[in-house]
Amino acid sequence: MTNKVLGSENTQYGFYGTINSYNSIEETDIKWTEAFTTLLELSGKQPEEIRAYLDSRSGRKLADCCNDSKNDVKSEILKEYFKWVEDDLFECKVKELQSINRMLFGTMVYDELKKQKVVILYQGIKKGRDGDYMKVIDRNENTYITRMDFLTPID
Repeated sequence: MTNKVLGSENTQYGFYGTINSYNSIEETDIKWTEAFTTLLELSGKQPEEIRAYLDSRSGRKLADCCNDSKNDVKSEILKEYFKWVEDDLFECKVKELQSINRMLFGTMVYDELKKQKVVILYQGIKKGRDGDYMKVIDRNENTYITRMDFLTPID
């Protein structure tokens, strides 16, 4: 897969236009690149698909989250990705997390995306999607959903 960052084809709206309404061109370009590379890494989609997503209404919604947050763009995308961005990017509107089992409840693991230790609260799958998802809690009592493939056991 090519990890080339493509420029926006919708600089008035979408992610780029929304970010640009609160930032300089230079800052907007940096944030575009950060969002683009983060989504490439998380999704495994092609660069053309990432550009189309960021140029869409969903990209504008993601930019609103980034503009409203004190977090940097990458941190905000990591926070929102498994909550709703992944579903929009893959056009899967069913977001319910169904339980597989609770055997891993309370297990401490390391979240490679957020670079922190977390405790598994819930294991499940999303309807219509492959792969295991985990609802976890960090030391600041923030809960979020992530995929199992981004978690590693702590020795």
